[in-house]
Amino acid sequence: MQSRMERAESVFAGNIKSKLVADLVYNEKVYKLSGEGFANPHEGQHTLELHCFGTEACPLSWFVLGPIIQYPFRVFTQYTGSGMYDFFKTSFPGALTTDTLCTFSDGATITGTQNMTFVKDIVICRAELQCEGFSGESLALSQELGQVMPCYEVIDGIGIDGVSSYMDLEWGSSDGDKYSSRVQSVIKSKANFAPQRHFIAHHSKVLEKSQNNLHFSQRDKARANVINFYKNKEK
Repeated sequence: MQSRMERAESVFAGNIKSKLVADLVYNEKVYKLSGEGFANPHEGQHTLELHCFGTEACPLSWFVLGPIIQYPFRVFTQYTGSGMYDFFKTSFPGALTTDTLCTFSDGATITGTQNMTFVKDIVICRAELQCEGFSGESLALSQELGQVMPCYEVIDGIGIDGVSSYMDLEWGSSDGDKYSSRVQSVIKSKANFAPQRHFIAHHSKVLEKSQNNLHFSQRDKARANVINFYKNKEK
């Protein structure tokens, strides 16, 4: 286990590039999303620029899509000095597969699969996202929605080669309304060790958002810890 940690620390030293290729299905229409970014895993920072191909933007707010797309890049979480086993970095060379269910406060859902590989110093994520149950009045479509609030993600080991994750995302709007989603994931990595329960703190900042909703840029700071009190309460 210690040798895997040392190898991961050396592989993920310095700045690492990231790339995203995603299909998002909304009302039976496929939207092609792409992203490029860079990260410093030892500092727990990841900046990702996202684009929607073509001239027609995805109807969902980037403030909603941003964290759902970006947070699965858990290899960029800061584990330095924590004394915890970093399941995500130690999965490479190899791959990570994530299955996610996002359940929103208005009953809508997004189900997704993310496959992550590490090729020539670039972390590549290929994703498929399926949207269901969003109405025209959903806050997820509102351009008045604010950026996601800081949150804690709960990580638990399951079996010998996987972890479960859940977190509660929350957004506010300019008129005072609140919108939220419970995000549950199962992450698999063959022949890896399951970690003890711990938490990942996410704090995101929107750097840029185009008025036509075709472009979005966000920086996430993700740090692992073993605190006893956390914002996300089990339901």
